[in-house]
Amino acid sequence: MERVSGRQDEDVRLWFQISRLSNHVSQILDRRLTRQLGVCLSDFVAIMTLEQSGLGSMRMQELSEAVGVGQSTLSRIALRLERSGLVTRRTSEHDRRGTQIELTDQGRALVAEGGAVLADSLNSAFELAAHLPDMAQLLVRIRPADGLPAERNPSA
Repeated sequence: MERVSGRQDEDVRLWFQISRLSNHVSQILDRRLTRQLGVCLSDFVAIMTLEQSGLGSMRMQELSEAVGVGQSTLSRIALRLERSGLVTRRTSEHDRRGTQIELTDQGRALVAEGGAVLADSLNSAFELAAHLPDMAQLLVRIRPADGLPAERNPSA
């Protein structure tokens, strides 16, 4: 078996740290969104993506790609959201084979309310991660102490 170079080894370590940080943060977000808003993280990401599309409506296939899940997973998410009154689904007017998913007023309200929950939960998750040695090093690299990204931080 071929030995990886030092750079490749560093890339693997960096990917592993990013993956662990993402999982850590996602677990915290999922618990808080479920507890405070009654929706899991994957459902919230779907309605937030619809809201950020500017139209509040997308084809299911487009939403699937934007959220980064397969069509069958998105179908289950859409069914939960529809049953909760957060979205509606209908056959696409332009292509009868496709399905359009649209955010309802109730869904828009939940996204608006969820913004504060999401921001607070992210801050807490990052603060907790900062105390874990393997994640702290990564956070120092990607999240400056003053909270501003380096490109928008005048002192950087």
